[in-house]
Amino acid sequence: MIVYEEFHFGKEKHIAFYHPVDFSHFAHLHRSYELLFLRRGKLEITVNGKEFSMQEGDLALVLPYEVHSYRDLGGSVCDVAVFSPDYIQEFYSQTGHQYLERPVFCMEQGQRKRLEPYLFYDASSLYLTKAALYETVACVLSQTRTCRRKEEDKDLLHQILLFIRQHYQEELTLQELADHLGYSRLYLSRYINHNLKLSFPDLIHEHRVCQAIYLLEHTAMPVSDVAYDCGYGSLRSFNRCFKRITGKTPREYREV
Repeated sequence: MIVYEEFHFGKEKHIAFYHPVDFSHFAHLHRSYELLFLRRGKLEITVNGKEFSMQEGDLALVLPYEVHSYRDLGGSVCDVAVFSPDYIQEFYSQTGHQYLERPVFCMEQGQRKRLEPYLFYDASSLYLTKAALYETVACVLSQTRTCRRKEEDKDLLHQILLFIRQHYQEELTLQELADHLGYSRLYLSRYINHNLKLSFPDLIHEHRVCQAIYLLEHTAMPVSDVAYDCGYGSLRSFNRCFKRITGKTPREYREV
């Protein structure tokens, strides 16, 4: 699934820490940076359609608006920081039109242990956090190069996903999206297929199912209400799409 995470929009001084185990996460994007340290196990990260393997001790840096996902390859234990561009404003300004050729990198053990508390656990000192993050991006740039990307691609992807986020409960068509954004329907169809590896209808279904998963996990709403709240006109079509994407029916998913 691909979803735009509004709660990681990158507002000033925002930073969040996570420590997932057996970590897998569907494709998503946000305005914040995302830094991951693989403490144990193996992990596969996909960034903008390219797959990279991670071994124990590796780190990965995902830039703003990059579509990325994770797949656990066995016993992954991770530290994750999602932080606003405000923390590394100079780096953000210089690389806003670029991407990392290889987002996975290594850090010398002593250096990593010294920075870990400020990268993944303690944000009480703004200056120490900024210093640790700047030292980290310096480490990244010593191991890979940045490549130019079209600013239009980043902006357009953001606009597409934001429009879907705002209108997924409605009967949404590609023509409506094209009219809203001022592009031809054919261009948007090809753009979505190329960048997200999905058709427009499948993108809508994946976003709706993502919202349904949240409601199934965090509310006691009946499955039929979840279906209608997520834009499905019938319970049958909701069940079919949900099972195709997740491998389970909504009721099976809630019971796990």
